[in-house]
Amino acid sequence: MNCPRCKKLFHKVRQNVCPDCVKEIDREYEKCYKFMRKKENRACNVHDLSEATGVSVNQITMFILEGRLSIDNNPNMSYPCRSCGEPLRAGSLCAHCTSNLKKIASYMKEDEQKRREEKAQEKRERSALYRSGRDE
Repeated sequence: MNCPRCKKLFHKVRQNVCPDCVKEIDREYEKCYKFMRKKENRACNVHDLSEATGVSVNQITMFILEGRLSIDNNPNMSYPCRSCGEPLRAGSLCAHCTSNLKKIASYMKEDEQKRREEKAQEKRERSALYRSGRDE
């Protein structure tokens, strides 16, 4: 497949990126990790980290979401919600977006239940037509 990062053709075994990009991602991780470990950098945020290391905000966010970078000791460190962009410290969706997603899911479940009930009703009505000529 083609590497989504550098567009080179490679044989996919385990990773979704080529071996060269895996090495580059590991180097980027090391830069971020070393920067965040220093006490004087504990107050940085994602944008400061990106600017200081040259690593994209998206890649830093992926490191955090994958659990490679811990933000527990960095009180100003947050990353954007995947839906609305609000700052987060845990998970990938903020409380508001999670709530909206749950509402949508419950509406979809209700609609599906109504469709099933309507189909069952149609089936009962059709079967009633076939039984109407029988003596009971």
